[in-house]
Amino acid sequence: MTSSSVTHPAARVSTGRIALWITLTTESVFFVTLLVAYAALRDEADWSLPHTFTRLLIPAVNTTILLVSAFMAGSAVRAVRHNDQTGLRNSLLRALLLGLVFVAGQVFEFNHAGLSIDDQAFGGVFFTLMGFHAVHVLAGVVFLALNLMRTNLGDFTSTHYEAVDLGVWFWYYVTLVWFVLFAALYLL
Repeated sequence: MTSSSVTHPAARVSTGRIALWITLTTESVFFVTLLVAYAALRDEADWSLPHTFTRLLIPAVNTTILLVSAFMAGSAVRAVRHNDQTGLRNSLLRALLLGLVFVAGQVFEFNHAGLSIDDQAFGGVFFTLMGFHAVHVLAGVVFLALNLMRTNLGDFTSTHYEAVDLGVWFWYYVTLVWFVLFAALYLL
């Protein structure tokens, strides 16, 4: 007997994509929970630092760095789709280096935020949000670095590049989360 409905292999969603969707969904719940805690505590905290240009300079530069890195990551996918191994390699390298610069900027911001992690609950939530985002960026850097190593081994072609695609989607996610955090922590 044959099945009346045949699924084309390309139409199936891979386990890697499903795992990424589940991971990003649970991470989103985590970040939303922390943002709600931050919003609830913000009005009760005594944080007398105004939203001035000088105060926003480092986070704004960091935002630009992460945005450029997301464009670099996207160009890695475009390169691999065209079987451009050099473009793939260069784009992945640039994206992960910019990710490291972003984390260095966050560490700098930690040291100049005007809060400390032991400033009651508010400081703890602020640093938890920033710290966990930095950890996610570092996880994305590792993902990009692994894909870069695999690129150097010749693992990716224009028809075989799902790991690159998943790494870039994770990178887009940390970029999007940063835009939400930037708005919530620095602009509102």
